[in-house]
Amino acid sequence: MTAQNPRATPTAVQVAADTGGTFTDIGLRRADGSLSVWKVPSTPSHPDEAVIKGIRAVLEQQGVSAQDINRLVHGTTVATNTVLTREGAKVGLLTTAGFRDILAISHQARPMIYDNEVHRPAPLVPDDLIVEITERTGADGEEITPLEDSELERVAGELADLDLDVVVVSFLNAYRNSDHEDRAVSYLTGRGVAPIVSAATDVTSEMREYDRTSTAVINAYVRPKVSGYMDRLGTTVEDMGVASRLWVMQSNGGLLTPGLAGTHSARTVLSGLAGGVIGAANWARHLGLDKVVSFDIGGTSTDIAMIRHGEPDETTTGEIDSMPLRLPSVDVNTIGAGGGSIAWLDSGGGLRVGPHSAGAVPGPVAYGHGGTELTVTDAHVVLGRLGTSLLGGGFDLDYATARARMAEFAEKLGMLAEDCAEGILTVIAATMGRGIRKVTVERGIDVRASHLMAFGGAGPLHGADLIHELGMTSAVIPPLPGIASAVGMLDAPVRHDFAAPVPRENADGSGSLEDVFRTLRRRALDEMGDAGFDEERLIDARYTGQSYELTIPYTADQFAQRELLDENHEERYGFRDPDAEMELVAVRLVATVPKPDIPQARIAAGDGAAVVPKERRPVYIDGAWTDTAVYDRDALSAGTTLEGPAIIDQFDTTTYVRPDQTCRCDDAGFLHLTRR
Repeated sequence: MTAQNPRATPTAVQVAADTGGTFTDIGLRRADGSLSVWKVPSTPSHPDEAVIKGIRAVLEQQGVSAQDINRLVHGTTVATNTVLTREGAKVGLLTTAGFRDILAISHQARPMIYDNEVHRPAPLVPDDLIVEITERTGADGEEITPLEDSELERVAGELADLDLDVVVVSFLNAYRNSDHEDRAVSYLTGRGVAPIVSAATDVTSEMREYDRTSTAVINAYVRPKVSGYMDRLGTTVEDMGVASRLWVMQSNGGLLTPGLAGTHSARTVLSGLAGGVIGAANWARHLGLDKVVSFDIGGTSTDIAMIRHGEPDETTTGEIDSMPLRLPSVDVNTIGAGGGSIAWLDSGGGLRVGPHSAGAVPGPVAYGHGGTELTVTDAHVVLGRLGTSLLGGGFDLDYATARARMAEFAEKLGMLAEDCAEGILTVIAATMGRGIRKVTVERGIDVRASHLMAFGGAGPLHGADLIHELGMTSAVIPPLPGIASAVGMLDAPVRHDFAAPVPRENADGSGSLEDVFRTLRRRALDEMGDAGFDEERLIDARYTGQSYELTIPYTADQFAQRELLDENHEERYGFRDPDAEMELVAVRLVATVPKPDIPQARIAAGDGAAVVPKERRPVYIDGAWTDTAVYDRDALSAGTTLEGPAIIDQFDTTTYVRPDQTCRCDDAGFLHLTRR
């Protein structure tokens, strides 16, 4: 393994690689904070090939060597795609007798309450790969039915005959007492029933049997593929002579080693999404913005997250493909609305947009790759917001074909092509607005007092419309929006989360939880070493009788703990209940190793002369063609102010400014769109 803290040199650089469905983005940051970007086509069958190719390309372009990399971070979609494509391991489940159907029954929540024909995705473990064993632990952790050696011998034979890749052992109430699970794992491992045997409590030791089992099964399902990928990538990086350890982005917004990513693979399910949110949180702190909505628009979906006081909202109740994932993660609301979202007519003749997407192939009509269904991108092309090319002139757009197809579609609605294109953007803006309200208004936050951090390939195109629609304070466009997720990963700390149930005698908040926190700290030391880390103590609390908890800061003062619960409950749900009793459910320890600070790159101030647009073109705005200035973003200096309407072009995105808005460029290169 290479050094964890390599030398700092004048040419030292930080590199991040973010694997996407179409492109793998590479971001390189120098010691002065300046950034360079590189994109290479992704290689879905072997994602590491694109990662290595991109790293080598950006190093060659910048004239630095692998030995100059003092921080290398990777965001991977391997775990996510493995679940979504159902191409994971053959997993078997050993569970308490009487509970074999836990994955099939799941929980009472229905995906679509009024759809009688909707079906949940099939469990990752089919019924014929589930084995039951006679044992039982009570809800208080006391043994009810012993785990006999004869039972272990019986199930070992059954499991061995199934030819499994992984066996998950998940017993009822093991989160309170894992002795039976630990014994079973040890026995089955010794018998060699499968290459990997894991206990559910090793993945997550929290209550709710379905959620805990589902999380353990997801981890097992993706583990062989993720582990193999990490081994290959780590070996190649080391052979290149990279002076930094490879770090992997995980769902909670922190980094972990490839070794841990290989065994705790479910932690990487939201790897790519988390990078953009962490980047937005860092920019919010830098700009001094209190409430910020992270708004990342790609080709297929939009990822939305709330950031308060520079910290993103988090959750321990995420999911993937409708299956619960009981692990800490940034709280991202993903909606089916992106640049490739398809416009269509419903049975009543109404205009709808998404969630279906044209994807990268064939893509929008304007891409000229055989696409025939109109998309949000085509609407931007027809309206003149996008010119005749993308990627600095490297990708041509077919305006004529997109305009003709829009005219055909608009005729069904009795509209002009341009009015139809505006209608498409109005509909998608309403969908995106609902997504933003979900992370603001539904959490007790005034959306009008929030800023929109718009990034991704299409975020800057929609930011102006959304702050107009929702009455938000401003839209902020970072310097390199198209690779914001990769850049954000460079600002992530090394982070590990640990959790344990609150002892029943302390559930009312009385008594000390120091022993539990000491146990979690020992686990942190075992996993992270003694290099030193910061600790954050948290507690899951609720009013007695509630089904779900709020994660809040922990304090040993029982009365102060109750006040924290009341304050957070009132903020989230709009009320507090002074008559209800408090119940503490789980203890959490967040251990982080902060990264070295890198200064924010600055851009030069202008000489006071007005910025000259590189061209002017007609843009269809509010029902009329409007002569609009088009600027090159690289030509904007610190302090530049532009009056809308305006178009601002750059290599990785295009920013649109409405006629009633002003765009200001600050000294770090961020664009601020506000109402005039």
